[in-house]
Amino acid sequence: MSRILTVAQMEFLTLVKTKAFLLGILLMPVLMAIAIGFQVYAARHTDTEVRRFAVIDGTGVLYDAVAAAAAAHNAEKGEGDAQTGPHFVPERVDLAGRSADEAKLALSDRVRAKDLFAFIEVPAGIIDAGGDAESVRYYTETPSYEPLPDWVRDVLNRAIARERFARSGIDQSLVERLNARVPLASYGLMTRQVDGTVGQARETDVIATFVMPFVFLILMFLSVLTGAQHLLNAIVEEKMSKISEVLVGSIEPFKLLMGKLLGVAAVSILLASIYMAGGIFAIFQSGRWDLLRWDLFAWFFMFLVCAVLMYGSIFLALGSACSDLKDAQSMMQPAMLLIMLPYLASFAIVRSPDSPLAVGMSMFPTVTPFVMMMRLAMPPGPPLWQVFASVAIVLAATVFLVWAAGRIFRVGILMQGKAPNLPEVLKWIRA
Repeated sequence: MSRILTVAQMEFLTLVKTKAFLLGILLMPVLMAIAIGFQVYAARHTDTEVRRFAVIDGTGVLYDAVAAAAAAHNAEKGEGDAQTGPHFVPERVDLAGRSADEAKLALSDRVRAKDLFAFIEVPAGIIDAGGDAESVRYYTETPSYEPLPDWVRDVLNRAIARERFARSGIDQSLVERLNARVPLASYGLMTRQVDGTVGQARETDVIATFVMPFVFLILMFLSVLTGAQHLLNAIVEEKMSKISEVLVGSIEPFKLLMGKLLGVAAVSILLASIYMAGGIFAIFQSGRWDLLRWDLFAWFFMFLVCAVLMYGSIFLALGSACSDLKDAQSMMQPAMLLIMLPYLASFAIVRSPDSPLAVGMSMFPTVTPFVMMMRLAMPPGPPLWQVFASVAIVLAATVFLVWAAGRIFRVGILMQGKAPNLPEVLKWIRA
């Protein structure tokens, strides 16, 4: 046991003392803040172009509504450095005795020449046609651009509805009052207090419901990936420099593997603890005491240790079976897919945490720590039987993967040459 702890201490200090680790701790929050800020800025300032479009108004009454809506839209988006969106500038098209096809051909040439961005054709009978109305046609050279057609669709639908009500002799203001949308506020459930009174329900908090699950997911993802990749690179470098032969001569392969796993697990716990301490400090500063759920922290570290041991075992086994970094990188791709899978499915899990997909992934060993942690962070949380079942599954999977990695490690650590294929690796486990 002392040799395992010695290897673990060496692995821990080797990784913690590197400049990359120290800089990563400091830079990661900064980089995440920059990324979030860039996304917000890009969403508001990426498209600030003037989008000129022409309107062939067959009805003769809708263009004025489009022009007025465009002026309001442009004023809302601002001017100059304060502009936060595109400006839409309409232009009325007078056929002047031309056929519609000739006019549309001329407008198409203007679009190709970049004089216009798009043009719209409004059928003459669209107001009186009701549900059988012909479609408004939108012509453009850039069909992937959606803001302008979406805006035109909304503006024309409102203008056509107003015109239809006016022609029917119905008071438009009365219709708007009758059709006014009622806001929906989301609350939790009522509770009975200890003194017998009824406790009022709390309004749903977006941070507690949606932000916290992603915080735990990203924190676990970073902690696991930092340790697992280090193990893969370290073991391959030790094989290439023949250091592994010296180490195996001094300590049993399985004890060497366990020491490396425990050292990386300690690094992951340290990394997660530092970021979590920063998060708790931010909660204290904001006064959001309700976000502090100590049971979630306990579950997080339990699942984190299991995840690090599982993926650390996988990456150590892969590294021991390879003789150079090129082979290791190619064999690492399937393992990376397993790590990325919870993130790819996270948005579907947040929308429906009790769906068959979420429950099924909670019981799939290699993604259980990530998915179950997300579900635990979302109220009301999964049923207790699912939590205990996931814990049993992930513990059993951790023990099995560490054992299997030990069988692969003892053979692969001293092998050189071509990387083995899957049947050969399975023989090593059974041997």
